[in-house]
Amino acid sequence: MNWEDVLLIPGPVNVAYDVLLESAKPVINHRSKSFHKLYEELVSNIRTLLGTSNEVLLFTASGTGAVEALAANFGPGRKALVPATGEFSSRFAEALRIYGAEVSVVEAEPGSAPSLDVVLRQMDEFKPDLVAMVYNDTSPGVRLSYIDKLCREAKSRGILTLVDAVSAVGGDELEIDKWGIDALAGASQKCLSAPPGISFAVLSKDAISSLRSGKTFYFDITRYLEYSRRSETPFTPAVTLLSSLNSALANIIEFGVNRWVRLHIERALPLYRAFEKLGFEPFVKEEYRSRTVLSFKTPAAVSPQKLRERLAEAYNIQIAGGLGKLRDSIIRIGVMGRIPLRELVALICAMGLEVKELGLPANIEGALYELRNLEKVYG
Repeated sequence: MNWEDVLLIPGPVNVAYDVLLESAKPVINHRSKSFHKLYEELVSNIRTLLGTSNEVLLFTASGTGAVEALAANFGPGRKALVPATGEFSSRFAEALRIYGAEVSVVEAEPGSAPSLDVVLRQMDEFKPDLVAMVYNDTSPGVRLSYIDKLCREAKSRGILTLVDAVSAVGGDELEIDKWGIDALAGASQKCLSAPPGISFAVLSKDAISSLRSGKTFYFDITRYLEYSRRSETPFTPAVTLLSSLNSALANIIEFGVNRWVRLHIERALPLYRAFEKLGFEPFVKEEYRSRTVLSFKTPAAVSPQKLRERLAEAYNIQIAGGLGKLRDSIIRIGVMGRIPLRELVALICAMGLEVKELGLPANIEGALYELRNLEKVYG
């Protein structure tokens, strides 16, 4: 990757230099007092970010590692209900099956999610022990907009709630305690604006009392709980990446957690409108559109793959295609972290120019006009 590339993909994101420099500090002993201090600060900052006092466990792994940890420690021998939201809900379901869960998927058409009524009806028929959901499925950019209601409904029936919030933590409304989330997976490289490589799980008392250990070695949560009592991890962690994540979280807390989340929420809608002015059609139904990963169908004469290549080669702007069956059908634009407004302006101009180059209409001025109020959002 060229160091000047602007990363507008669904993660990782561009990282501030002060956060990157933290990972350049000398490596410390992960069984030392210095590490204990780092561990405790990081756990405290995650709790502050999420507004919870629940247990926090740290993994040296991608976000998928934390999701697998949930599947491995809560899935064995249980019945799991999974609302279909896209590629990552399919992966969650697959992980649960691998670890011995009986899985029932509530299907939905691509670019949508099953309605809450349909999910609840299947919940009452299937009678699961747990509901495993993806809050923000980055492919194709589906947001489970009723996640708070679904968690409350599940908890009222005595059902465990597992949430993949990897691309929502720090970028969307999230009230773990109020909604009744038992186990949540998050990661460093998306809305938290830190380097990739660290993920975490946040566990309620109900979750901890429901653990099914011994089905995995590296992701055995019982083992992590034991080590967390002395502010350590059971295996060698990526100490430099933990330092970077701690720095990124400190920046968010200084900026204001609520303000940081509102930044993500309030810039999404004008960006959707701006891309429509350029001739791009949102792929996801409006009620389920992500606030952190925007997906679009390109105009008929515009190849998603060639558009991505042109943006990378001509403007050093990186955007993504779809995953799985949608790989060559859509484009995805990650808007996570504190992306400078000038980079969003550059993206709009570059995409508009590429569309016009093909002889198609693109209202670049109108698209830029949609961004006029984002200056207030950034503050």
